[in-house]
Amino acid sequence: MSRIYGLVKKEFIHFYRDPVSMFLILYHFTACIVLCAYCFLFDAKHLPTVVYDMNRTATSRDLTQRFLSTEYFDLDSFAITMKDVKKRLDSGKARVAIIIPPDFTRCLAEGRSAPVQFISDGCDANVAGQGVGFAKRIIFTYNQEIILNRLNDQGVVLSHLPGIHSESRMLYNQEMEGVYFVVIYHIVIAGLIGGLVLSSTAVVREKERGTIDQLLVTPTRSWELLIAKTIAPIAIGMIATVFSFLVVLWFQVPCKGNPLTFFAYMGFFLIGQSGIGILIGSICKNMLQAILLCFGVWFPSTAMVGILTPIANMPPFMQKIAPIWPTTHFNIAANSIFQKAHGFSILWPEAVKLLGIGLVLLAVGCFIAWRQWRQ
Repeated sequence: MSRIYGLVKKEFIHFYRDPVSMFLILYHFTACIVLCAYCFLFDAKHLPTVVYDMNRTATSRDLTQRFLSTEYFDLDSFAITMKDVKKRLDSGKARVAIIIPPDFTRCLAEGRSAPVQFISDGCDANVAGQGVGFAKRIIFTYNQEIILNRLNDQGVVLSHLPGIHSESRMLYNQEMEGVYFVVIYHIVIAGLIGGLVLSSTAVVREKERGTIDQLLVTPTRSWELLIAKTIAPIAIGMIATVFSFLVVLWFQVPCKGNPLTFFAYMGFFLIGQSGIGILIGSICKNMLQAILLCFGVWFPSTAMVGILTPIANMPPFMQKIAPIWPTTHFNIAANSIFQKAHGFSILWPEAVKLLGIGLVLLAVGCFIAWRQWRQ
């Protein structure tokens, strides 16, 4: 045990003396999460809007104001020709356009359909889709008011139209705050990158500096060295996660579950990432190769695990691959702990999968490293 303790202590000293690695880990667990929480928001709000009102009546101005009085649309400019509308959309200064035809008020007064054109820049499909949805909702409400007013004028007094009354109520994240999910999944990504970088650089550092041969001729056994190379990255990753919770407090992300449960799942997750990192460190010859290969592993571990898009939306063969990645199960557990207050009684399958996959990956990585050192 004393040798293992000394080797673990050596790994911490190496990490402390490597300012680049220390900065990289602290950056991903703190500053990177802050930047993404401020920038990676997928809610379409305050869309610059160009208005081309060819009717220019109180009715058309009322419809325009219904759009601009929401948080979804902000006035960019008023156009006087369709050429102006196209110019604003092509330049990107406006994201959506509202076009009201000259006979808009007359059509409504005569009881006919009054067309209104809504144009959304489809270059960003997410923003365009949300913009169209908001526009449909505003026009639907406006139509209901028009119908009620006509019925009341005809002597049919109604406070609302008959039909199904729908009210939306979100479960868990009732405020629909997108920043909550952004902060949570970036903590997951920070654990992914931290586990890979720390363990891979810990292995490849010895080869790059030529100290691996010196370690192997000492009484230290190979398995003791591998234990140290595993324990130190996991411990450093857990300590760095504490700093991530400062970001959670900064953005007031509610943690409805037990934080200790989250730390336990982070530990399970880091076991698998350390195994992959040790494997990468065994393959690579220097630190640069190790870091580049870590980021090569990072992308599929992020893109195929339900963080960027739901797994159900992926092609069938990718849906079968997704459960292989530890990040898939940690992402489910992290969101459930933070937003649903779930614990081990519900999330035990994810814990079993994380530990199972993690131990297999760790065994493979350690075996490859042990075999290489024996040679």
